[in-house]
Amino acid sequence: MLGPLELGTTIGDGASLGRRQVRLFDLQGDHYELGYQQGLQMGEAIRHLISRLAEVEALQVEKPPLLPVKAYLSLAAKRAVGEIYNDLSEYYPNQKERMEGIARGADVDISYLFLALAAESALARINYRLGACTAAGVDAERSALGEPMLIKNFDYPEFFQPYYATRLCSSPSVASTLCVIAAPMAGCHDGMNEHGLCISYNYGHGTDMPKVNVPISILVQEALENCATTREAVDFLGEGKRSGGAILLVADASGDMATVELSSNFSGVREAVDGLLINANHYLCRDMTSYDIPRNAYYTSKNVRAMRGVRVHESSELRQERAEMLLGALETVSMRELLDVFCDHGESGRGDDNTICRHGPYFTTTCSLIMLPAKRRMLVTYGHPCESVFTDFLDPFRAPGESGDSE
Repeated sequence: MLGPLELGTTIGDGASLGRRQVRLFDLQGDHYELGYQQGLQMGEAIRHLISRLAEVEALQVEKPPLLPVKAYLSLAAKRAVGEIYNDLSEYYPNQKERMEGIARGADVDISYLFLALAAESALARINYRLGACTAAGVDAERSALGEPMLIKNFDYPEFFQPYYATRLCSSPSVASTLCVIAAPMAGCHDGMNEHGLCISYNYGHGTDMPKVNVPISILVQEALENCATTREAVDFLGEGKRSGGAILLVADASGDMATVELSSNFSGVREAVDGLLINANHYLCRDMTSYDIPRNAYYTSKNVRAMRGVRVHESSELRQERAEMLLGALETVSMRELLDVFCDHGESGRGDDNTICRHGPYFTTTCSLIMLPAKRRMLVTYGHPCESVFTDFLDPFRAPGESGDSE
């Protein structure tokens, strides 16, 4: 079992720090100021990512054959502003202010930040599936720690890994949050707040058409800023304006856990079974399966080369089944055992596109994190959990010099 460590130290079985040691970006102020500080501190990464967008294969596949790539990216960015700006301003003005601050601090055209948001919304469409993920929650009774544990493997093209960041935001008007993001993001994929509420975001692929254009990473950030408990977050997420699909694992400091499955217009909730919740990338709620991509759908020539001819749900179903089998066999689950499951390489012992620790030709596990809501503790690594060590953030919300439970 892994014990608590001081803020920012690392854990693991070797001296290596893995591919990247996780740095904490500590931001303070209102939403514009939070964004401005993010842009200043992450500006080099943001500008570098924008300069490399032409290398992203998914964008290359979408680009009309005779249109120069720079012209295509410029047009796509302007179209993204037109599609998202008004809805973001109406429903989530704080995050619009944050985006304006990021653009100013990083000295970039804000339209490229909207292009990143538009790309996230496109993940719900079958031809764009640019990510995956496996997540699990263990309740306090099943946990060897006597408190709930969450874990998530974030599977994505390795191209994006250098742009990940861990962001601590403190604002006078909303709850403080600790989140894992990509450098240009206003929203987040995974995070917790000062109350111990945790949300982990797996991509889902609802087929219903959106009525508004706001990606779910924005909704996740808003939920962390405005909710304190799982049930508050479940209602907030289900009622939130959004586009795209998601399978969200939600847990709070009391140990209450639920999975919220979202499409653009519909939602469903799953409760823990025998103290476990396991999420991949297909809907399991009875009310949501009819909005999912059909189980017999295959990727076509309109997708990236590595995915062509692959059944869309193949990896998701196999990762779900494997995690259910491995965790279901454990009477109680220690943090080490939970991590071992998320380092699993299948029966063969060789990681591939269908294993929980993913080593595919296009998708790979680029980030892994563990969250302990009762202790407000998050452990993060950028890389495969099988070969990296984790940086441990133990209650970063505690003020300097404030005493806390170190057990």
